[in-house]
Amino acid sequence: MREVWIRRRKDGVTELSPRLAPLPSIDRWLVIFTVVLASGGLFLTGAMPAPVLGAVLAAGLVGEVVLGTKALVLVLLRPPAEVHEVPRFGPRRRPGGS
Repeated sequence: MREVWIRRRKDGVTELSPRLAPLPSIDRWLVIFTVVLASGGLFLTGAMPAPVLGAVLAAGLVGEVVLGTKALVLVLLRPPAEVHEVPRFGPRRRPGGS
């Protein structure tokens, strides 16, 4: 595994998780705004029906609510852990030798 975080929790569980993370909030809102702007343009030209535009708007907002809820649940339920960052290209150890 490359680029993982190793979390050792107080309850004895060791978690391995990728370093990939959701976009920062400002970037997510920029993407949502861009999609809504493009969808609004398609709606105004008649290429997109109103229910589809509504679905696009709802999907953007629901996605933001889901990410916020996930962050809140993780903060409340996951105990704090010591995080170790594993370097991408670390030196290899040779078994039995130096």
